[in-house]
Amino acid sequence: MLISNEAGSAQIVSAGTDTRFYDDVGCMAADWPKHARGDHAFVRLATGGWIAAADAVYARPAAARTAMGSGLVAYRSAADAAGATLTFDDVVRGAQR
Repeated sequence: MLISNEAGSAQIVSAGTDTRFYDDVGCMAADWPKHARGDHAFVRLATGGWIAAADAVYARPAAARTAMGSGLVAYRSAADAAGATLTFDDVVRGAQR
């Protein structure tokens, strides 16, 4: 997939296959359960830089516009996010519905 804007992007790094890139955290979360143990997911922080998906917290700010419409934005901590936050497990469970 061509990623034209890193904001809101994510990736899954796997020892067994090529790295998969996503232009929306929600799309990566929907794909995550299909991956093997030992694979690693990373998300682009709202402030820039990358973090392990499990170490980030997520929010859906009213003004957020994501590539595929999930509205999910990754933050380093709950203090950085305004409003209610989600864990990576919450995001993955929500993507499976």
